[in-house]
Amino acid sequence: MARSGPSDADRFPAISVRQPAADLIVRGAMRRDRRTRPTRFRGWMLVHASQAVRREDVARHRAALGLERDETYEPERGKLVGIAWLEDCVADGEEWTYVWSKPKRFRVAVPCRGHYSIPFYVPASLVRGTPAEKVKAGKLEGLPKSAFSRGKSSRSQSRQLRG
Repeated sequence: MARSGPSDADRFPAISVRQPAADLIVRGAMRRDRRTRPTRFRGWMLVHASQAVRREDVARHRAALGLERDETYEPERGKLVGIAWLEDCVADGEEWTYVWSKPKRFRVAVPCRGHYSIPFYVPASLVRGTPAEKVKAGKLEGLPKSAFSRGKSSRSQSRQLRG
């Protein structure tokens, strides 16, 4: 008898984002986030603040983060900081732009280990008492794989190499 995994009701999708981008997304100050990989996922997704902080981005976004001139920035790290709706993922040169809307910042960040997968899933019990408890989790959309290809497929490239 095959074991079944947790149901969608028992888990919630999340994305790990470096700081300060995670804070900016859940504050609504960053509607577009550039990434190196596409996703077919659309809908509500938890925003996880990774352990990494891009200090050069902190300097550029001080006003959007609500920081005074000399105030230090000590962001939440390794925690779920909020939730946002992932509207779209579009090709942008060599990268992909994730389009965010409807952000909600958690009053209290929830400790959680991040993951490289987009999305990764966390137990729904972690988000009880947060705005995420009141929304339906997003899901993978049935977009064709060709929507994510860049240029020629590896099969056509190998045919060209053979002659």
